[in-house]
Amino acid sequence: MKKLLLVAVSALALASCKKEPTLADKLEGTWLVNDITAAGTVNIPTIGLTPIVASDKTIAATSLFTMVQEPNSVNYAIDAELEVVAGALTIPFPWQQSGTGTWLAKSGNGVAPDSVIITATDGTITRYEVLSILETAIRLRTTTDITTPAEGTLNLEFSFAKQQ
Repeated sequence: MKKLLLVAVSALALASCKKEPTLADKLEGTWLVNDITAAGTVNIPTIGLTPIVASDKTIAATSLFTMVQEPNSVNYAIDAELEVVAGALTIPFPWQQSGTGTWLAKSGNGVAPDSVIITATDGTITRYEVLSILETAIRLRTTTDITTPAEGTLNLEFSFAKQQ
């Protein structure tokens, strides 16, 4: 009886020492892009300084981000059509983006927002702020500069659903 009690207590102690998943552990996997929004102000040559709001009209089921820790790699492809509202205009805007590279999850330790930093194979670095993270869903935000044909800055937000 004493041996059984000792085994039970040991098993309970080991179970309670289970490692809490890191931010990278929570982000690792394949994620389907299921929502895209953008907002900002741009200078359109024929219109002038204009607020822009965009949302996804369609997102292809092949729009995936795959993040692996060992070896550290990211592979992503987005194929979507956005609906851009600029002043009185509504403009359909096809948007494709794809690439490979590496990624780093950076914890804000409760002082700053958590973030994901993606370095593409061409050296381009994009930082995403983690807005929310659940076991099966995440929402990230990044800021990007627009240079052609309009100039300005947009805040882009993406939602993802974990793929099994």
